Amino acid sequence: MRTTLTLILLFLFSAPMYAQLTAGEVPDGSIAYDVNINLSVSQQFASDTADVELDCDDFRDAQVALMRGAPEVDAPHVASLLFTDDDMEVCMNMAPGFQQRPKYHAFGEALDCSGDFDWQVADQLVLGSFGGMLDVGPWAIDSLYLAYRRGGEMGWILLSFDLTGTDELHLQIHRILPLCQGTTAVAEQERPTPVTLFPNPGNGGTIHVESTQALRQLEVLDPTGRVIARYGGSVRTIAAPQHAGSYLVRAIFANGGTSVTHFSRQ
Repeated sequence: MRTTLTLILLFLFSAPMYAQLTAGEVPDGSIAYDVNINLSVSQQFASDTADVELDCDDFRDAQVALMRGAPEVDAPHVASLLFTDDDMEVCMNMAPGFQQRPKYHAFGEALDCSGDFDWQVADQLVLGSFGGMLDVGPWAIDSLYLAYRRGGEMGWILLSFDLTGTDELHLQIHRILPLCQGTTAVAEQERPTPVTLFPNPGNGGTIHVESTQALRQLEVLDPTGRVIARYGGSVRTIAAPQHAGSYLVRAIFANGGTSVTHFSRQ
């Protein structure tokens, strides 16, 4: 009995622990962001692509693609997702005879992975297809979620596509819950700081900066943790973000310390 218990404990502490999410859920301390990627293709044998960032490191993690064939019976229309990171897993269809297809979830459904689906390292993932010798679909979906994960974190992608149009095909990535390990991928030890911003909230005008410590650099981060502006340590005014919303200003001090100040742009 003691041996069995030891094995169970070893398994629990060695296996990654994934928090169970539901489709559309945003955990406390995390932020989902609207990406509003909209691809369309009307010409035969043409394609449209866009980069997708999934982990708040400001580098491409995947590329979404929409391709139109002709005629459909020979060359199908295809929506796909190509992952450039080799450590992300997706809940995908592993049934014999099928290309890898993700499991789709409606809003509020548990992001489980069961039945003919399993968590697998993703490469070329077919989101849907229409036409061709094996017309396996799906042909069109409207605002459904696919789940992905890495390490102990899980995220989701909200998307739609329609591959059945005679004039134009469409593929949209609406919203993403990224893998950011907390609010915005800003380290937990970075606490509110001796840096003051005013006016805060601001209305789009110049932001004045005051600091009780010598600064090396200032960074402005959007709600996903992406750096959208950098300034040298001598700066005392910075430009307001272009769009209304909540932002972070991260200060890097001359002594190597860091701190974060919240800023709202009305």
